[in-house]
Amino acid sequence: MARKYMQSLCLAALLAFPASLALANHIDSATVALACTQYGIEVTASDLAPGDSYSIRYTFILSSTTGGPPLTISNTVPVTKPLSSVGNYNFTDSVTNSLSLVGNYNVQSPSGSASLLSNNQTANTIPIAFSPTTLNCSPST
Repeated sequence: MARKYMQSLCLAALLAFPASLALANHIDSATVALACTQYGIEVTASDLAPGDSYSIRYTFILSSTTGGPPLTISNTVPVTKPLSSVGNYNFTDSVTNSLSLVGNYNVQSPSGSASLLSNNQTANTIPIAFSPTTLNCSPST
């Protein structure tokens, strides 16, 4: 009888262990606000372990609908631990970078992902949410 319970307990532990690891060190959201002269990205990650080094790498592609080549935008957001943090911590940051677009652009579908890097290894990757998904950057006359 004890053997039967031991097998069930071991099976439950094996199933729960990977799930608990999946909850640690993850990126929760990434949103990009697009404009013709700049874009802003906001990223949120949670349950980050204090002894690890983190960054968030993102990439997305804008496709010209007026004949220009696609534009790949890729960059990294460094993750800094709050000074007052004890134990695991959460991270949110917004970064704005300049653009110089002329013409009409769409977010290439599927396009845009953000990855949490933990000690230079990908912990997880999520799609980026965009607003708007099309831009009309015609030169002013």
